[in-house]
Amino acid sequence: MPACPVPAPAPAPAPAPAPAASPLCPAMMLLPLLLLASPTPAVARNTSPACAPARCGSLTVVYPFWLAGTHPPECGYRAFQVTCDSQGNLSLANSFWRHQVLDIFYPNNSFRAINIDLMSNDTCDLGTFFNVSSDLGLSPFSISPKNQELFLYDCDPWERQIPRSWTRVRCPPRSDDSPPVFALLGKGYTPGGTGMPRPMNCSVSMIPVLGFEGATSADYQRLVKGGSLLEYTDAGACKACMDTGGRCRVDVSEDAFKCYCTDGIDWFVCREAGEFV
Repeated sequence: MPACPVPAPAPAPAPAPAPAASPLCPAMMLLPLLLLASPTPAVARNTSPACAPARCGSLTVVYPFWLAGTHPPECGYRAFQVTCDSQGNLSLANSFWRHQVLDIFYPNNSFRAINIDLMSNDTCDLGTFFNVSSDLGLSPFSISPKNQELFLYDCDPWERQIPRSWTRVRCPPRSDDSPPVFALLGKGYTPGGTGMPRPMNCSVSMIPVLGFEGATSADYQRLVKGGSLLEYTDAGACKACMDTGGRCRVDVSEDAFKCYCTDGIDWFVCREAGEFV
């Protein structure tokens, strides 16, 4: 900014009343306006860390889960990526079947989810239910033994020896030659099913359901809507990292755990506890 011109000395004036204040130099008048108009340092809209907990409906999303569109990929494992729709529904992003996450229990390394594809199909279409858990078997999630086994039996019309413990499933109108479908609530879930006996002319599908106290086969619709309890393995690496002042992250290229520390990235824990990056 150019300096104001310095006026040349004037002859000493005759005594007179004190003059009014001199007008400000135009450049000096412009200075406050320039300060007001100049851009201020950019302030991040979200001053919290990149992997800070995010909300979707009533659920909190944090490591090892990460919310697409909010968290960068290093905030969690690939299989733990979730999406949040306009209704506040949280869903797994990378599973073959569509799983909506209903609850997450971080201290227990588990979460409750419902298979949306099953709910959107005809309850009596057992072809949809067959091998429901196969998709989960290819993921880091496992079906918790706290679930119960809900069996659905598709029996030929001429089958007459149906156990009394079975409940006839209410199906939408179907053709007259469509076989009847029955439900049976089993005990605790075991991989591959319990191998419960069935009449010769019935096929069977099994769905793991979390269940509730007093549930019976007649509650099959509520049981399916209640979802399944799924578990994931945590070897304690994240806790050890945090205990030494680090942050739990994932190496995106290898989809492997990394601990972010003040002096760079360590494999499992920070060498010294302190302020993390």
